[in-house]
Amino acid sequence: MRSKKHVRKKLNKKRVFETLLSIGILLAIFFGGVTGYYGSKIGSFLDGISADSDGSDDPQAIEITQQLEDLEPFSALILGIDVEDGGASRSDTIIVATVNPKTEDIKLVSIPRDARVTLPDGTPEKINAAYATGGPSLAREMVSSYLDIPIEFYATMDFRGLVELVDAVGGVTVDSDLEFTQSNYIDGSKPVEIHEGMQTLDGAEALGYARMRKEDPQGDFGRQQRQQEVVIEVLDELASFNTITNLTGVLNSIEPYLETNATSQQMLAIAGNYGSVASNAEQLTFDGFAYNEYFPHYDLEVYVWEPYDESLADIQSELQEHLELDNKNKFKDSKTKIESVHPSSSETISDE
Repeated sequence: MRSKKHVRKKLNKKRVFETLLSIGILLAIFFGGVTGYYGSKIGSFLDGISADSDGSDDPQAIEITQQLEDLEPFSALILGIDVEDGGASRSDTIIVATVNPKTEDIKLVSIPRDARVTLPDGTPEKINAAYATGGPSLAREMVSSYLDIPIEFYATMDFRGLVELVDAVGGVTVDSDLEFTQSNYIDGSKPVEIHEGMQTLDGAEALGYARMRKEDPQGDFGRQQRQQEVVIEVLDELASFNTITNLTGVLNSIEPYLETNATSQQMLAIAGNYGSVASNAEQLTFDGFAYNEYFPHYDLEVYVWEPYDESLADIQSELQEHLELDNKNKFKDSKTKIESVHPSSSETISDE
């Protein structure tokens, strides 16, 4: 197999917060300085999005809380969920953030939704199917094995949450380098029309802008960039005085669509102890190839993607070092097997 290094990209503080908000777990960092009346609303919000609002009797939750109090590095999985009416829900945005308060930085990596993996029962699949198959727990297990690191937290937000959030902040302004039409997630009878250049989008339009990939020459990677742009613009609006004064409305709009396994106590510990990491972050990008593989359970040729061996190994090693796993028992989990199926040539097969 061809071997290529992964790509590094330094991010400024503004770009870091795109991920901090989308995680939900680290939302407390953004709002950490808000106290009094709004502080109580944030506390209620954190309880509402936590799948385990207490966790006081869970030994693992207690251990993780203590690690946060001791300023230990941790990792979080962010899943953007495409909820289909009457059908399965897949995680079409998959981001892992490792946070180290000692080095005061974050490392971010996006896993392409088409990444080819093998489920625990031996079924070949795309990694975004893990959520549909076994919910956030299986998705976390799959990603943990894929990157060969422990993942303490997960957070999910379905696409309707993004629509509600954008509308709650009054829309976002984007600068598109493409003109295209995308289906409307909210109202199928009204396609989203995106023009080249600057424009202000409402929630449904912003989601259409962020989801398109087939008309983008960069495919899924171009879509990731647009997703980042949308969330950055949302955060600009969230940082404004007008939004802070309407904080209750903003939190109420997104609470039904956010869920995390972090307890409110853990999120507040992050807010109090990890704010300094926001000044420095690095984005790690896989280099890989795509091809078509026959999946027997679908009886179809399926478009899948794989990283080059060296690129995957480099990212795994860097994340392990960032989490200081060399100072502990190195993390190993053989539950999920990732198989490489090499195409006959190095050319990328287009996704039709």
